[in-house]
Amino acid sequence: MSACLFGAGTAHADDAPGPVLIGDTAYFALGDWNCSIGAGGTVGCDLAVPASHMNVLFAGMQVPLPYVPAIIIDSATWPAHPQWNSNGSHTLPGGNPALPRIAPVNYHDPRYSVTHAGATCQITFKDVAVCTSMGHGFSQWGPVPHGY
Repeated sequence: MSACLFGAGTAHADDAPGPVLIGDTAYFALGDWNCSIGAGGTVGCDLAVPASHMNVLFAGMQVPLPYVPAIIIDSATWPAHPQWNSNGSHTLPGGNPALPRIAPVNYHDPRYSVTHAGATCQITFKDVAVCTSMGHGFSQWGPVPHGY
């Protein structure tokens, strides 16, 4: 463990190494996504396979935005949205380390989780990838990611 909280439970010794902190940015894999959380709470993930679109909750409506190679939360004002200019900026050479599996206390606890600089990313007990920061979040439980 580092000075910031990485995980919300006890990791098993035989699990992956967990997030890597380079400077003030944490890098980790969230399933097939390579993700990073910066010191200011900006969280972004490069998707393994770009999504054809992303539904973003804007002004109370789901707005589909096309072609999503990456997703980012970079503002308290705007919801999570596609990051078309990521160019792999959330991915370390060779890929990011997987998060260690955490020992759940109950059935509803996440299976994998990381928290850094006020942002949290996790894989829930239902295998849903979720990240939250700055009052916004994104998730994916099927072929289409959702931002709010």
